[in-house]
Amino acid sequence: MTKKHLKRRFINRTDLLQPTICPKFLILKASLLLIFSLFAVRTFSQSYKYAHFCLDTLTSKFMAGRGYQDDGNLKSAIFIQNEIQANGLKRVGESWFQNFDISINNINSATLSLGHKDSTKQIGVEFVVSGTSPSCDIELIKEKPISISFESYLKKLKKYKLNNKTVIFNQDVKKKNEESLSYRDIILFLRELNKEKISPKLVIIQGFDKIQYPISTKVGKYPVLLLKGQNINRTINYLHLTIDANYIDKYRTQNVWAMVEGTQCKDSFFVFVAHYDHLGRCGDAIYPGAADNASGTSVVLDLARYFAKNPAEYSVVFLWCSGEEIGLLGSTYAAENPLIDLSKIKFLFNLDMCGTGSGGVAVINGQKENRAGELLQKINENNRYFKTINLAEESCNSDHCPFVQKGVAAHFLFTYGCEYNEYHTVYDDGVGLPFTKHIDFCNLLKEFVAKYR
Repeated sequence: MTKKHLKRRFINRTDLLQPTICPKFLILKASLLLIFSLFAVRTFSQSYKYAHFCLDTLTSKFMAGRGYQDDGNLKSAIFIQNEIQANGLKRVGESWFQNFDISINNINSATLSLGHKDSTKQIGVEFVVSGTSPSCDIELIKEKPISISFESYLKKLKKYKLNNKTVIFNQDVKKKNEESLSYRDIILFLRELNKEKISPKLVIIQGFDKIQYPISTKVGKYPVLLLKGQNINRTINYLHLTIDANYIDKYRTQNVWAMVEGTQCKDSFFVFVAHYDHLGRCGDAIYPGAADNASGTSVVLDLARYFAKNPAEYSVVFLWCSGEEIGLLGSTYAAENPLIDLSKIKFLFNLDMCGTGSGGVAVINGQKENRAGELLQKINENNRYFKTINLAEESCNSDHCPFVQKGVAAHFLFTYGCEYNEYHTVYDDGVGLPFTKHIDFCNLLKEFVAKYR
C-alpha cells in the first residue's frame, strides 16, 4: 500500500495576515471564532470524537478545499491557530504564522459541452482541467484530432506536427503487442513538448475512472482537458470548452507552529508535522481532501491537545505546513527558515493520510532510521495496536524530506487499509473515513516520545 501510491497545492493576501494593521483580518478571524464555537465541544471524552470534529471542520465547504481561492487556505490556518490557542499551546516565534509566498494558477471557472451544445458535463465528476491551463474559449465542430493510444506511436511521433492541433491521449487501451499509455507517460511527454516550445491548440486526456485534479504553480500555453471514460473516438462532433484562469505570482500563505515545553529538557525537541493544504477548487468542483490531509492535520491537533495537558520530558513542537500539494513548499520554507534549532531535534514525524489502519502503518525512512523504526515495532508488538508496522525505504515524497535533507532524523507515517480509498478527487469528502485506529495510532506515537532516547 502506498501514500499517493507511496506518495509521489487574485490578489496578494498579505493584508489578511497582518491583524495589527488590517481590520479585514480581524473581521474574518472573529467570524471564524463564532462559526467554530457553534460546533466545538471542548469536553470530548475521547480523542476519536475530537479528530472527527477537526476533520469535519477542515473538509467543510466553508474551507473551500483548503486551497488558494476563497481564503480557504487562510481559514484553515486560523482554525488550527484557534484550536491550539484554546488548548493551551505556546507560540514558537513572534506569531503563530510563518508567512511565505507561492505562485499559483487558479481555475476560477470551467465549462464543457461535449457531443452537442446542450450536453453539459459536470466538473469534477465527468471532466476537470489541469491547473496548468490558461484561460480559453474553444469550440470544435466535426474536428478530427490527432489520437495517440500507444507508447510506440509516441516514440516515432514528430512533435512539431502537434503545434496548434487538437491532441487526444487515450489511457490504458488494450492491444496485442502494444504498450498502452499511462497517465505518467502522457505527462512526461507533455513536459517534453513544453521544453521544445510546442503548443497544441487543446490536449485531451481520456480514460479516467475518477478524475484527480492536478493543481499547478505554473500556467501553460495550452489547455489540458481530462475526461472520464472514453468519450471521443475518431471525430469530435462538438466540443465547447471555456476556462477562466487566474495566475498569481505571489500569493501569501503560511505555516503554523506551536510548542509544548518539556518538563526537563526544554531545548530538545520531538516534532510532529502535517500539511493542512489541499487542492482547493477547480471551477465549481471543491476538493475537500479528507484523507489527504485533513486526517493527518487532525491527528497532530489531537496530539497537541494531549501533550498540552500531559507535557513530556522533552519539548514537543507541532508544525502544520501549507504548500505540500504544489511541491513541499511549506516544509521546505520551514526547514530553510526554522523557528527552532534543527540540530536539537531528537526525532521528527510527518503524518499524512492517517484515517484508516486496518492494514497497518507504513513507515517511510523506516529502514534508514532503523533504531526508531524498531522501537515503533516493539511498542506495537507489546500493545498489539496494528497488524503490522512496515519499515519502508527512504523516499522524498512528503514533508519530512526537506528536514531529512538538513540532517534531521525523521519518519513519514501513514496508515493503510481497504476501508477508505479516496485520493485527490471530489469524493475525498470524509464521509466514511473512519479513523479506524486513531487512538492506537496516537498511543503508539505518545509511547515513542516517552521511550526514545
